[in-house]
Amino acid sequence: MEEYDESSAHWGDGPLVKVTLPDGQTVRVVVTRRRRDRSGTWWYTYQLTLPGRVDTARGPIQQPHVVEFSAPHPIVQPLEGQDYSVLDPPPPEKRTRWRVDVTRDGRRLVHRMDCAAGSEGGSLATDADALRLLAQGPEVATTCAICQPEAVLRTLPTPADDSF
Repeated sequence: MEEYDESSAHWGDGPLVKVTLPDGQTVRVVVTRRRRDRSGTWWYTYQLTLPGRVDTARGPIQQPHVVEFSAPHPIVQPLEGQDYSVLDPPPPEKRTRWRVDVTRDGRRLVHRMDCAAGSEGGSLATDADALRLLAQGPEVATTCAICQPEAVLRTLPTPADDSF
């Protein structure tokens, strides 16, 4: 079977990979994530765009349908010239795990990212940012009573004062 032409348009953003289907066919798809498991094997999450049908008042129309799958290497093969580094998570010191809201009295309130009490408009903070903010004292910043981020924050090393 002929391989999908790499120059053809594809749906979605991200680098391409080659996936070998159970019947031996190969397709190029957009990879959205990659992670190593404990054995060191890379697992890729990818999107396969399939032809689909949508019924409308004027009749059926063809519309692409994106399906997400995950498979390990060697079923999923990286392609030369594709930049997979965009899929890697940031280093731990640059990961934002906290949301910081400003209260009515101007103090900062630190929430876990998934806290329902946190606002969508709050700023994002790394571990070091949240620790520095809270080190300024309760008159400047405090933690959310609902999600209780201090349970995690108190286990983290204190950032150096010169790392601003």
